[in-house]
Amino acid sequence: MKKKPNYKLRRTIAKISLVVIVLVIIVIINWTSITRIPIYIQYSNKYSYVKTLFEVGYNNEETKATIEEFDKKKVFDKINEDYIIELHNKGYKNKTINFILVNFTKLEITKLLNKEHNKDLEGFLDVELFNFDHYQRYVDYKEDYPDLSLDQVVTRVELDLDKRPYETPEEEKDPNSLTALVNKHRYISKDYVPTDLVEMSDEYANNAYGVKEIRKETYEQFKKMVDDARKEGITFLAESGYRDYDYQETLYRDYVNEYGEAKANEFAARAGFSEHQLGTTLDLSNIWTLEEGDKEYKWIDENGHKYGFIFRYKSKFEDITGYKAEGWHIRYVGVDAATTIHKKGISFDEYWLKYVKNNSK
Repeated sequence: MKKKPNYKLRRTIAKISLVVIVLVIIVIINWTSITRIPIYIQYSNKYSYVKTLFEVGYNNEETKATIEEFDKKKVFDKINEDYIIELHNKGYKNKTINFILVNFTKLEITKLLNKEHNKDLEGFLDVELFNFDHYQRYVDYKEDYPDLSLDQVVTRVELDLDKRPYETPEEEKDPNSLTALVNKHRYISKDYVPTDLVEMSDEYANNAYGVKEIRKETYEQFKKMVDDARKEGITFLAESGYRDYDYQETLYRDYVNEYGEAKANEFAARAGFSEHQLGTTLDLSNIWTLEEGDKEYKWIDENGHKYGFIFRYKSKFEDITGYKAEGWHIRYVGVDAATTIHKKGISFDEYWLKYVKNNSK
């Protein structure tokens, strides 16, 4: 006799299955809220802030990190939830909201909320070298040079190019470094003299012009470069090398007397502000002083980095270096630095800012 189906059991299983399906649907629909429960519990004393952060679109990890940061920086002492909502409604990204609340005063936040969404502020925050302490300088510089990108604005301000030359210069504390920066905003002590200067032979230097000395490593690398260039039919000599403070002072004064100070400042450095005092700088010539476009210039521009040399003052960098192009002026910075500068197509000032001062990788 055929066994009768157990309809009661089937109905029970069907009911249980239906309940499970409904529960799964409920969990799926409310999964986000469910995962937030531990965060609400963990930060129960900041419940209203957690709730607000979730409401404006922060995810779980962003919310936890924000609460921790706000607590560490004691932001809760100066803000309320309305700031978060209003900044969000203005169109600011979560990263920007956090930055504003951490770094701005209540008065500054209020002023910001009374204005339209500041796109430049968000853009500046995304620039690698952004420094909030200089934010107003960025804004002012951007107004003066509206065609520059935000990255260019930050770079120039961080190099103090928004200040007048020689106005508030900083001393280069490590002039022995191959990547020491000397320009119109950074100087060397008048007493600095490299300890490893060597005399250059006539084979590599036109000593009739008083070249005489350069730092030892610079000389050794320069000789290698000159020898290799000659194998390819390219010939050049050093026409000027190390200059002490007094020599540069005399030279600058002569240029001022001949051309006037404004004109002289376009191509001549004041004493203490000249790279020649570093002992790693050379001016070159073939028969005449080298210029951009000369075959010797082109060869060095393509190959100099292999020996650690760069052209310090290129025409395309005049707005950064503050000097007219000098196709004869090379600087030894070491193979690694020169290779990076060559590959990235940047000025030495930019290299120093990113890889020396801020030690980026």
